[in-house]
Amino acid sequence: MTKSTVKTRIMGIDFVNTTMSRFLSDSIEPRLQQEKQTFVVTANPEIVMQTRKDSAYKGAIQSSDYVVPDGIGIIKAASWLKEPLQERIAGFDLTLELLQIANDKGYACYFLGATEEVNAIAVQRVCEEYPNIPIAGRKHGFFDFSDEEIAREIAGTNPDIVFVALGLPRQELWIKQYKRYFDKGLFIGVGGSFDVLAGKVNRAPEIWIKLNLEWFYRLVKQPSRWKRILKIFQFMFLVLIGKGKKE
Repeated sequence: MTKSTVKTRIMGIDFVNTTMSRFLSDSIEPRLQQEKQTFVVTANPEIVMQTRKDSAYKGAIQSSDYVVPDGIGIIKAASWLKEPLQERIAGFDLTLELLQIANDKGYACYFLGATEEVNAIAVQRVCEEYPNIPIAGRKHGFFDFSDEEIAREIAGTNPDIVFVALGLPRQELWIKQYKRYFDKGLFIGVGGSFDVLAGKVNRAPEIWIKLNLEWFYRLVKQPSRWKRILKIFQFMFLVLIGKGKKE
């Protein structure tokens, strides 16, 4: 992570403490212009909890250039630790901002992850909404993690931005392991964003987002997510009992 970036530490993870606008203008756009390789993590409580039990994953997160606070749980935790974060930087919102920048500046994008159907539809929707984006390529997420040729093939397309939708913890581990094959590029794990882009999953209505209840909306729509939602409460409990800055 860039030393000059203001950070708030939560359970051993350093989050950038800024706004979406400042993050893009002060950090991301200059690095894209200078073709500096950049690794961005959008971390929610589930990701932080995963780092507690998986040292390799924690190493991947800590090796990134920027970890942004994605999730109201992270924002609340920082407040309780008396190091409040300026703004939640949601992963899907950041994805849309990056697509807009790519559309405005002509940055080539690669889309890695999700099923073949979702990936294809998502990229088609991107082409319709952002017609000036050069599509470097796309590939579904059902491949052998150890296959180095896939990374070499993607690197050969010379992308400026690589959206990796392989889910937790695979996407961040893949970025850490294979970004060395690339001369440049912004790499970001985007979780289920391709499903939203493809229209397979609806994001919460704006009022739910403003009320910080997006997690509850997802639970109502997808009850099978209850184990993932439980991680939020486990995370908050650990912060409350004083483990927020440890590890």
